[in-house]
Amino acid sequence: MKFSDIDFSAIGKMLDSMSDEEKEQINQYANNMMENMQQNIEPEPVEEEPDFFEQLHIKEEDYQDLPGLVLDQIEAACDLEYYYEDDDQADFSASVLFYAKAVLHLLRHYDFAIYKELLNPDGFANPNVTTLYSYLFPLTNEKNIHTLVDHGYGDTSGWLEIQMMIRQLYTLLNRAEYDTVSYDDLQALKSILFEQKGLLKIVECTETTED
Repeated sequence: MKFSDIDFSAIGKMLDSMSDEEKEQINQYANNMMENMQQNIEPEPVEEEPDFFEQLHIKEEDYQDLPGLVLDQIEAACDLEYYYEDDDQADFSASVLFYAKAVLHLLRHYDFAIYKELLNPDGFANPNVTTLYSYLFPLTNEKNIHTLVDHGYGDTSGWLEIQMMIRQLYTLLNRAEYDTVSYDDLQALKSILFEQKGLLKIVECTETTED
């Protein structure tokens, strides 16, 4: 039956002739029918956006003890990359900026006191004004790396990996400021930070092996 074929006038007259009890039964029947129809309609599945641990293919338990701000900055970097996921020609500078923030916060949190005590570099009066270069430059001196290792902090290869990671990040950060960062550049940085466990290496190298 078409909608236009329904005689609403006849339906109205039929309802007028019914008792209140009959009208209530009709209403109850209609309500039951509508409820059954709604129950039979399957809700459309909602596609959940993967969290940043899934996006980065890393284990949450390996990173859960990092400062909350660091995790927030990593998540922001992932969100910005995810936003441009369908355009691999986009400029991914914003993601690099947040990864740089995450690494710098880690260095300030774990390395500042060690650098200040053992290496006494220039500009280490306040952790909040240190930059990535503040932590990179001392590691370009092999003597400083030996000093850190001799005091039980990490090993030579670990500090060289951290030096390489900060150098790569520092280069990309400068490129982000004056040029653009490609999709491939970002993937190479993520490989250093996560596949090669660069972020965790910062923590590992500040856990002293001395008794």
